[in-house]
Order: sequence, then C-alpha cells, then structure tokens
Amino acid sequence: PRFRYTEIFLNYAEAANEVWGPRGNGGHSYSAYDVIKAIRHRALGIDSDPYLEECAANPDKMRELIRNERRLELCFESFRFWDLRRWKANLNEAARGMNITNNNVYNEIATVESRLFESYMYYGPIPMTELLKFSNLKQNQGW
Repeated sequence: PRFRYTEIFLNYAEAANEVWGPRGNGGHSYSAYDVIKAIRHRALGIDSDPYLEECAANPDKMRELIRNERRLELCFESFRFWDLRRWKANLNEAARGMNITNNNVYNEIATVESRLFESYMYYGPIPMTELLKFSNLKQNQGW
C-alpha cells in the first residue's frame, strides 16, 4: 500500500502539534492529542494513558511521543529512514552486530558498517531526465 490509514492520522498529528500544539485543533475536529489517543485505543484498547496526559501540555514532549508512535506503528514498513531524514536526525550511527547465545545473552560485536551521511544528503539528487526537461532547474547542492 502507498498510504496506510494510520500513517495519515500520524501525519496529521505531527502537523497539528507543530501548528496548534498538542490540544489545539485549528477549527478542525481533532487535535494531535485526540489522534494519538484514538490510535492507542485502537492498538492497545486503553482509554487512559498517564504519559499521553503528561505530553499533552508540552509540544516538545508531544513531538517525541508522536515520533515514537510512528516508530512503533510503522515499523518494518520502510518509513523510518525517510522520517529520520525529514526530521534531520543524525544518520551517521554505525551499524553494529549482535551475538545471541542459546541462553538469550546478547553481546554487541564489532561495527559491521560505518556510515557517512553528509548534510547535503538530506535532499536527494534530481534525476538527470528531469534536469534536461527544464533548463532553469538546478541540481541539489552536493550532487
């Protein structure tokens, strides 16, 4: 699927929190708080969440809650990398391996892959075919 129903709600919650704050709705039917509460009710069957209530007073805390909710709700669906790019999060964390024994003992092993993500990479390259169609279009810096 291109869009999941839950993704649309999470997109709305993220935007509503940035524009109107956690409980503001800008004249619409739902606030960021209302959307996250509904998602959690559907997924967990709970009506009361003390952490959600705590975050409802602070846009920064609500932003972190929404980002974590996206991480949980959309895991394994190829959203995480694009979310991290959109939020301009640090993408230079090295990939590390884990050794798991039969006794469920987890040991981190050496770095598997070092990653270098430069600031210009937040914006991808424009395809050459598009640049050739319109002469005033310029390639993103660094590409």
